[in-house]
Amino acid sequence: MILIINLLRKKKKIQSLNEFLNIKNIKRNYLYTLDNQIMIFIKVNPINIELLSNSELEKKIDSDAIEFSNEQYPYKIMVIPRAVDISGHIHEQEQLKKTLKDDVCIEIINNRIIATMEIVENKNIIENEFYIMLYDNYRDNIEHELNKRVNSWINRLNNCELRCEVLEERDIILLMKSFTIPEFARTETADYTDNIVKIKRKGV
Repeated sequence: MILIINLLRKKKKIQSLNEFLNIKNIKRNYLYTLDNQIMIFIKVNPINIELLSNSELEKKIDSDAIEFSNEQYPYKIMVIPRAVDISGHIHEQEQLKKTLKDDVCIEIINNRIIATMEIVENKNIIENEFYIMLYDNYRDNIEHELNKRVNSWINRLNNCELRCEVLEERDIILLMKSFTIPEFARTETADYTDNIVKIKRKGV
């Protein structure tokens, strides 16, 4: 029995990372897969729905739904949670501190930096990144067709007051790395339920 298991292990094919992720190539805005697919990614910046009243939220849901109700081509929505990045905020506070001469104001800035770092360090605070993946089978002139679809999506997202951008080659690579080198690991004790936003209509 041990001999058979060892033989099976030797025959098992060792996959490369590209094979595991089904990636053939990444050029410009496109990801080409080993199974003859082509993909393009749109990053959508989130909005804070807590600032909307219930009536405003329902009105927005209805109007946004109309924008995408006639979509006939395949797409997927990807929600990727990441640890909150406070480096930009800390850098901004450090630059502000350099412009101050009053000791009390400098102390306030220092306390603000310390408090921000403690909040992030002591809690499992995450933020979601939202991506729309458009894809199709590879064929002649498919890049041009995908570009037309992307422009259509961007126009509709703008109509919904959502800022977005098409990922370039470097950003696609970083996105793919997030599937193999996550910035945070889910643990048995971590509770992420509070970070999942659920929108329901009245009576649903």
